[in-house]
Amino acid sequence: MNLFRYDSPLMQLLSRAADLIWVNLLVLVCSIPVFTIGASLSAMSSVIYKILHHEDVMVTREFFKAFGKNFKQATIVWMIIFLIEGVLAYDVYYSRQIGTAFSEAMKTVAIVMAVIVFALMLYIFPLQAHYYNKTKELFKNAAIICVVHPIRTILMIAVQAFLVALGVLIFFDYKFIPLLVAFGISLPWYFCACIYMPVFDKLDGVDQFGNKIAPETFKRESDPSEEKEEPDPDESAEDEVTEEEEEKS
Repeated sequence: MNLFRYDSPLMQLLSRAADLIWVNLLVLVCSIPVFTIGASLSAMSSVIYKILHHEDVMVTREFFKAFGKNFKQATIVWMIIFLIEGVLAYDVYYSRQIGTAFSEAMKTVAIVMAVIVFALMLYIFPLQAHYYNKTKELFKNAAIICVVHPIRTILMIAVQAFLVALGVLIFFDYKFIPLLVAFGISLPWYFCACIYMPVFDKLDGVDQFGNKIAPETFKRESDPSEEKEEPDPDESAEDEVTEEEEEKS
């Protein structure tokens, strides 16, 4: 087997690595204003979805298309999450300063809540990139998936925690900083996508290549701007009967 054929496993692996590096750089650049982090994560989720389904995706075009399309809602969602996590982080800091038994209990509660919100975030942006839902429904659906698939949720948190810890260690050795710049965000999100994607595919009734394998169990809502009104069959039948009666008369 020729390892350097375009369809060889080696070249497919290198191609996927290149896509992840590029999307990681796009996320870093587009997240500089901070409030755009949500739109960047949503756009990255859209790109990773297509990569995992073996679609020929043009990373830059798909990223900015999804970035602009989901910008408003993703920004609102991100600001809600950022505010909640900020309050919980302050609670942890303040509880440590007090140092009483009650404050230690409050610190534990705040940490647990912060982890739960983080777990919701891991589902919210992929859901927001793949489905059309109101903001309230995004949080609701993410919570449902967290509860229904606890093992997947725990695995996703573990992946993120492991890679974050590894990133912190690497950060202190400047030789490895390029690895963080290349894969620091996209790689953990890619692994998480590998964990939650079977859930999405089951809901959509498709396999990993996007082919239908079962009746659709979750109807994906369409973009309101793209909806077209279809004629009502009953009204059409009534119109035809009326026309026939007029012709007879």
